[in-house]
Amino acid sequence: MNPKQAMELKTEDKRIWLNGQFTLAKKAVGRIIGFQRNDALMLLIERRNLLRDSFEQFKTRTDLDLRKDIKIHFIDELCQDAGGLIREWFTMLIKELFKPKFGLFARTKTGQVAYTINIQSSKCCVNHLEYFFFCGQVLAKALFENIPLKAYLCRPLFRTLAGMKVEMEDLKYLDEELWQTIEFIRENKIEGDVGSFAVSQMDPVDKKPTIIELKENGSKTLIAEENKHEFIKLFCKFYLKDSIESQFESLAEGFLSLIPKKVVQVLDADELELFLCGDAKLSLEDWRANTKYTGVYNDNHEVIKWFWEVLSQLSLYELERFLQFCTGSTHVPVSYTHLRAHETSLHLVCRLLLEKKKKKKK
Repeated sequence: MNPKQAMELKTEDKRIWLNGQFTLAKKAVGRIIGFQRNDALMLLIERRNLLRDSFEQFKTRTDLDLRKDIKIHFIDELCQDAGGLIREWFTMLIKELFKPKFGLFARTKTGQVAYTINIQSSKCCVNHLEYFFFCGQVLAKALFENIPLKAYLCRPLFRTLAGMKVEMEDLKYLDEELWQTIEFIRENKIEGDVGSFAVSQMDPVDKKPTIIELKENGSKTLIAEENKHEFIKLFCKFYLKDSIESQFESLAEGFLSLIPKKVVQVLDADELELFLCGDAKLSLEDWRANTKYTGVYNDNHEVIKWFWEVLSQLSLYELERFLQFCTGSTHVPVSYTHLRAHETSLHLVCRLLLEKKKKKKK
């Protein structure tokens, strides 16, 4: 099935199609550079320098290398990556990349937890474009491996990454007050001085405002009834595109270096967000219905019943922590059928419950 046909699929079927494309990509890499299935890309990471080490090691790898399976080794730690360490690495790495003090991203001024590109990122991080490229690679690799992340990009960024056009109304996903101001200007007659064709941005270093003109001589052009629609168009274009264009291009370039554009554009913005960030809603009913048991365990086993009974008493936060313990992630992929646990962690939980049962009998 080609990408054009895949666009007509339902969301869950797109996930299956996407996984198939990623499997084919890995096989293609194997044919090109001759690696075997168990030949993974090993990254040596020092926890206290996790961001720097990861960034530097990605820089030395080719796009083909990054399509291999990745194994994480934390320096001075005796742990073997059976799937948990890479999830932990992804979680910590995204947390570092999205830290406001690092300067790549900034929280949107809305009621939602979402991030947009920091307009002033060049003042916060000298090689910011290289880091945006790296961030794009990380997001693509997580999608490639079906590992959900807390990479809560704002809707306009997901729309653009999915190849969709950004609309003026998308400004409300960046700053609700700015959007309300634009709405007021659009719906009401302009009377008096309401500003000019210029915006002010606070410099994060010297803390002084910088005036940016939206067009030639913009600071001298007052907003009036006859030109307000031009102002609205230029204002929205500045915040949604022009002010972050170089940063987004680097982010997208890194993302598309691992996943072809024609594959990404099979998804709409909502699907791309779902596949990348996973489902934040935890449903024990779905979790249990899609759980597979091995050995002596089954859904009617007494220990398994205890297991689900204990989980049912946990808070959402505690459930997220338990999910992270079992899978390395606090979020569920598109559905629970794609959820993979570390065998050792679940076996440990069941074994502890079994020991508890034996002690009770004694």
